[in-house]
Amino acid sequence: MFDLGEEYVERRAVVGAASANLWYWAQVVRPSTFNFGRELREVRTMRVGKRKVVGVAPKTLFGFLVSELRFAVRSLRHRPGFSALVVLTLALGIGANTAIFTVVNGVLLEPLAYPEPGSLVRIGPGWDPEGPLRNMSYPDAIDVEAQSASLESLVTYSNRTFTMTGRGEPVLVRGTSVHKGLLETFGLAPALGRDLSAEESGRAPARVAIVGYGFWRDVFDGSRDALGQTLLLDAVPYEVVGVAPAGFDYPGDRHVWVPSRSESDGCQRGCHAWYTIGRLTPTGSLASLSSELDVIAPRLAEAYPDTNFEKTFISRTLHDEVVRDARTGLWLLLGAGLAVLLIACANVANLMLARAETRRGEAAVRAAVGASQGRLVISMMSESVLLSTLGAVGGLALATGGVRLVRSISAGAIPRLDTLVIDGRVILFTVVLAVSVTLLFGLSPAVRASRAALAARVRRAGRGGAIGGGHRLRRLSTMSQTALAVVLLFGAGLMLRTFVQLYAVDPGFETDQVLRFDVQLPAARYEDLESIRTFYRSLERQIAQIPGVESVASIQGAPLGANRTTGDVLVEGRPEPPPGEEISAAMRPIGPGYLETMEIPLIAGRDLTEADDRSEVPVALISETLARLVFGEGDPLGERIRVTVSMGFGSPYWEVVGVTRDVRPGLTEEPIAELFVPHGQFGPRTMTVNARASVPAAGLVGAVRAEVERLDRDLPLRNVETVSDAVRRHVAPARFLLVMVSAFAGLALTLAAVGLYGVMAYLVSRRVREIGLRVALGAQSREVLRLVMVGALGPALTGLGLGIVIALAGGRVVESVLYGVSSRDPWTLVVAPIVLLAIAVCAVWLPARRASRVDPAKVLRAR
Repeated sequence: MFDLGEEYVERRAVVGAASANLWYWAQVVRPSTFNFGRELREVRTMRVGKRKVVGVAPKTLFGFLVSELRFAVRSLRHRPGFSALVVLTLALGIGANTAIFTVVNGVLLEPLAYPEPGSLVRIGPGWDPEGPLRNMSYPDAIDVEAQSASLESLVTYSNRTFTMTGRGEPVLVRGTSVHKGLLETFGLAPALGRDLSAEESGRAPARVAIVGYGFWRDVFDGSRDALGQTLLLDAVPYEVVGVAPAGFDYPGDRHVWVPSRSESDGCQRGCHAWYTIGRLTPTGSLASLSSELDVIAPRLAEAYPDTNFEKTFISRTLHDEVVRDARTGLWLLLGAGLAVLLIACANVANLMLARAETRRGEAAVRAAVGASQGRLVISMMSESVLLSTLGAVGGLALATGGVRLVRSISAGAIPRLDTLVIDGRVILFTVVLAVSVTLLFGLSPAVRASRAALAARVRRAGRGGAIGGGHRLRRLSTMSQTALAVVLLFGAGLMLRTFVQLYAVDPGFETDQVLRFDVQLPAARYEDLESIRTFYRSLERQIAQIPGVESVASIQGAPLGANRTTGDVLVEGRPEPPPGEEISAAMRPIGPGYLETMEIPLIAGRDLTEADDRSEVPVALISETLARLVFGEGDPLGERIRVTVSMGFGSPYWEVVGVTRDVRPGLTEEPIAELFVPHGQFGPRTMTVNARASVPAAGLVGAVRAEVERLDRDLPLRNVETVSDAVRRHVAPARFLLVMVSAFAGLALTLAAVGLYGVMAYLVSRRVREIGLRVALGAQSREVLRLVMVGALGPALTGLGLGIVIALAGGRVVESVLYGVSSRDPWTLVVAPIVLLAIAVCAVWLPARRASRVDPAKVLRAR
């Protein structure tokens, strides 16, 4: 019996007290499961004082592990096909997960790159608590800031696009109007100069500007003399008073910030035209702010019932608002990646089980000469560690390309992708994955291989018997692979159905062969309604003369765009609706021929014409939704209605002369109430010009640009695109998820098919003698084929059923990213298992067919 005390005394006399003490405590704290204490000793010649003696010296644990890893390297080098297959499988699984986690980390987990980013909040009206935050009215924002103790500051802003002239060719500059400095709210200091102040905003805002760091470097060559220089934006001079710090471009790709005109006629408390961003006080929190907003909102509703009846306010952190639309999809993709990794681990576990079978004789010999169970497990696990390490390295290499691929296919569907890096957190995630997969695919085969008794190993070494329990592990592996593959295939099917549904949506107008672009007329040169009207009618006539152009018309707030100006509907002769019963409608100024250009059907009455631009009687068209909401079953023609919106040229009562078919503002949005008025009477300076062509619309850009320059060479085109491009932009998030989930599902199907084939081929190889005996006793080929396939497909069918149950249970998770299809869509529930079952049958048919053609004479002679 091993006596620790006696061994310590003997060891101390040979190697000295220090080494003996280290050895002693190593034996005390070692795990009892792995009794390889004696195996960490080796006989060697040592020097004790001036004499050389032969004794027992401890082998370091590091040296022990290194020797096992060397043995694993030699062993795997003799089986390059096996090693390459395992490393490739793991690299695919780990690489996919690392790439998606890089995106999740950069988009969802990394804080915004501002000082104390958790204190930055967004506030908006609470009409849709789950949707994006809507715009605030300026008076509401001022009252919220004044009455909240949790807010240190609150800034309102609106985005603009300026035309910069006087510095060569006119260029578009993306800017923002703010009612005080954004930099202070973000906790930043200007790189040069000063920030904007609240006193510079108002009815007559100061003509000063802060410019972005990149803009300063490109336009002013990074010179400090930029301060005090003048920028001509929309023909208005602005003095440069500051330069933003490098990297600051909030609210996204902005280059100029100017004071806003905070109040204007016709846009007061009921006009929701402002975004808001605020910073919490050091003692404030999102919860305390929400509680204060719950008190402020009723107070404002009581004071201003006409505009704030039942209006509430909600708040979110800026980070949550930025990533809100991407959060669910990215977590779903990470879950899909982990499912693929589990399938990969199941495949590799099957390979390792087969590998353990081939090493039974080796294990028996090592056990016979004294190797403990712990030593055998570590020896076999060393191969798993080596394989998973190589897989992790390959996965990191694949993840680098995967991140670039995600950027290329996102098409703007995911925010913050420009900040993605494989940092320490991503590498730690990869290390955790490598350790996890090592345990998942390596531990069970290693322990099972080491448990069998030495006598059983020796007896079975030459007979080809399977290690007890290996069959159950393979059945479990097949079931899990099949179940996970069904779930991924079901998710891909739902996303495909969503994508098809989006493209099948009828937006209410024809999208083919229409080029559109925005034009913004500077107020300094186009001051009155007549000049605005003359420009757009002239432009439309000139573009209509371009060969291939069939018709041209303009609109403000084009479908599938971002602009939407809404107000309350009033009917002449009717009392104003009480608070809470108002009907809201969008105001759409249009040029003559808009319905014809966009092929929007007219349900009743007549279209607007160019003569209506100067008519003494203001006339308008209404959408069928507005007609139904306001007039019910009655005839709206001849009625006079008004929407409480003004562009500075009045807001009269309009006589309804026609009713149009509904148009969707967005593919996933239901039609809204709309009032179409003659642009020549309403007068917005910014319009979207639409040109329908009989030739490819994208090829008209050069000719259209030339016509705009002929009228005003200081007007660059903005947002040039075809309507078909706009449709593709709207379906970009669904397309991104479809491509990614389909890629994971395809990878899962491939791995599952390879796994089924591998398991089947192995089982057939182990049953060759049995099959040969059956054939020799008269079994027909089709009977053998049926026997083998039924045995192989049993676990797969169980996995199919389990996968369907998981898919149904987890359906609610994906509902938020679906459109026009249920998370329990019956077609997908039927098709996904059928596809996987077909692949499983194909995967097991070839080995089964080979088994059915066994020559019994050859088998019996060989055995």
